[in-house]
Amino acid sequence: MYERIRSALASEFIYSDDIARAVALAVGSGKNLLLWGPAGHGKSEMVMRALSVVADDSEIFVQSFGEGMDEATLWGGLDFAALEADKVLRYHPEASFLSSKIAVFEELFDAPASVLLALKDTLTAKKLRKGAQQFPMATRVVVALTNKDPGEISDLGPAAHALIERFPLQLRVAWSSYAATDYVELFRKVSPRLPGADLNGHAAILAEMLAKVGEKGEPTSPRSAVHAVGVVKTAAALRGSTVVEQVDLLDLRFVDGFEALASDLKTELDKAAERAAAESRMVLAEDALAHNLRELEEAKRANSPIRLLQVARRFGAFGDEVSSLKVTDGLVERRKQLRETAAAKALEAQAAALGATRV
Repeated sequence: MYERIRSALASEFIYSDDIARAVALAVGSGKNLLLWGPAGHGKSEMVMRALSVVADDSEIFVQSFGEGMDEATLWGGLDFAALEADKVLRYHPEASFLSSKIAVFEELFDAPASVLLALKDTLTAKKLRKGAQQFPMATRVVVALTNKDPGEISDLGPAAHALIERFPLQLRVAWSSYAATDYVELFRKVSPRLPGADLNGHAAILAEMLAKVGEKGEPTSPRSAVHAVGVVKTAAALRGSTVVEQVDLLDLRFVDGFEALASDLKTELDKAAERAAAESRMVLAEDALAHNLRELEEAKRANSPIRLLQVARRFGAFGDEVSSLKVTDGLVERRKQLRETAAAKALEAQAAALGATRV
């Protein structure tokens, strides 16, 4: 079960293995699971995708505990007929989560304390107990979602604190890293599903932008990152283009979280573009070095003085090209290593040519 869930999540999300494991443990053991962490990290989407692997939609009950939540809503609504005819307060638990195999509670701890306390009692007794009305709980496992951390929840009062204890499995949902490479991996998975133009190689530049925003404050959430991709792809489409260009990235100023960069967004884009271009040039240079190294090995096996001297000359020319290669500060050391390797291999090729020459 875990591998099926993990595979399903990995096709759409990143940093999802722990959620796959936690959901598999919850469903397999029947122990309730609390997923908490910062907003915008796809808790709901990942949970629903994971549960779709192990249960039908008809077996999953989703309940929002936001504004307006009360006990009547929790238990399926008031039985107005009983209230009118018999003056008895009864509910419709058959229409609540109590009749479903799996329950998903969104923003659970946003509910009033009275609701949390009632839910705690039901999870403990495994049935609804409201006066003369009782209803057995068919729910095997509850998955609760919240943006609040457990410490913050405990401060909400004894009802919330007691309810937390009914969730023995808990996991903080967040990325372990918010580097540009993480956002590039996210784009690779979500971009094909979004309408608009092709990113046209601008994924790396956009990822640099998102990572840069995070360095100045809170990390850019995956949700905001997906919004950013959608805006950029749509901006290109509005120009009538099928591919994204740098000018389309300027519309990122309309995405929440990018306000601080609004005044110097163009400068940031230019810097990100230069870093991406420098990285591309460096990769090409490293590929060229690898090719020359293969040529050297072939010339050495052939024991050909002419081929060895030709390779030595190519290494020399390559070293001159690398010396003038335009790179950003973060790539200076890699350029130095390329230049030193080329010089050393040029000497090696010359020595091999001399050794292969009969005097």
